[in-house]
Amino acid sequence: MAMNRAAIRSASFFFLVTFSTAFLFTLGARLTGWFTRAPEIPAQQLQALGVAIMVAVVCLAVGAGIRRLTPGELQSALLGASAVLLSTPLALAVLTGNWELSTAAVSGMGVLTLALGWVVALTRKTRLHDEDSADG
Repeated sequence: MAMNRAAIRSASFFFLVTFSTAFLFTLGARLTGWFTRAPEIPAQQLQALGVAIMVAVVCLAVGAGIRRLTPGELQSALLGASAVLLSTPLALAVLTGNWELSTAAVSGMGVLTLALGWVVALTRKTRLHDEDSADG
């Protein structure tokens, strides 16, 4: 029963952190207008946008608060977020045949989270190798 609880907590953490990271990165890229024309948001839609941002931040906080991240879980969350950030805009570009700067920007954020996931993986591998060497 304790193993099931740990597995559920780990899976919940992974989903919440990955979802909120990818969602907030994508939303931020669109709203800044740096990579594409910023969307014109009607006043009625601002409330829904604010609620969506608050929900994503709560998901991030809850995911991080479920328990302290192990390096393996941090690696998984970063790599999962990078997969979403890379696949979603690229799939849309392939389906529509329309490659925009926003597609490149969100994909770039995916590459950034992928690189961070690799950094964590490399530090974990070094740490695991050092621990194995110390054991004899």
